[in-house]
Amino acid sequence: MRARSDIAQKREIIRDTVLDAAVREFARNGLRGGSIRTIAHEAGLSKAQLFYYFNTKEQLYEEALIHIVDIWQDFFLTGNFDEGPEAFLRTYIRRKLRLSLEHPEISQLYSNEIAQGAPFLRKYWHASKSRALEAAAIIQTWIDAGQLRDVDPVLLQFNIWGITQNYALHASQVRYLTDHEIEPLDFDAIAEQVIDLVLAGCLKPA
Repeated sequence: MRARSDIAQKREIIRDTVLDAAVREFARNGLRGGSIRTIAHEAGLSKAQLFYYFNTKEQLYEEALIHIVDIWQDFFLTGNFDEGPEAFLRTYIRRKLRLSLEHPEISQLYSNEIAQGAPFLRKYWHASKSRALEAAAIIQTWIDAGQLRDVDPVLLQFNIWGITQNYALHASQVRYLTDHEIEPLDFDAIAEQVIDLVLAGCLKPA
């Protein structure tokens, strides 16, 4: 029984490794230009081994997109809501922004799919909406408790996503305009400004 569990865990790790490699490759080259051979190589597999886990290139692309949505939703729904909206939002925004800066390919692939009309993602939007509404319900409890202004809980999520993902989608512009083309961006300075902007718009004055 233990051996079977270990095998299942190993397969899950391999799948996640392949999906991470697929996100990078499809973000760079799209579905048509993306190379299965490159993805397999980055994941430490042969092409034949990769197709043991994913039947087609299209299936791999689709599951890479779902992988992204799962990562983003887990960031919110696994947070510590008991710490209150201010502390929660500070932590959430910093985690979301760090992911955007360190893994811009995630935002790039997702945005490319949306720009094409979401041909692969559209059938999963009901599940994504359910998760967004679940997060909105949590935000609404803070509004009802008088801890947040009467903001739209869904639009608040969109606004946070838009701001944080901007640093992934327009990284080269951000680096140029802030004179950080060589040295790394000042994560703490960016994070604090984004946090201050969001909190100023939704926190109720004490």
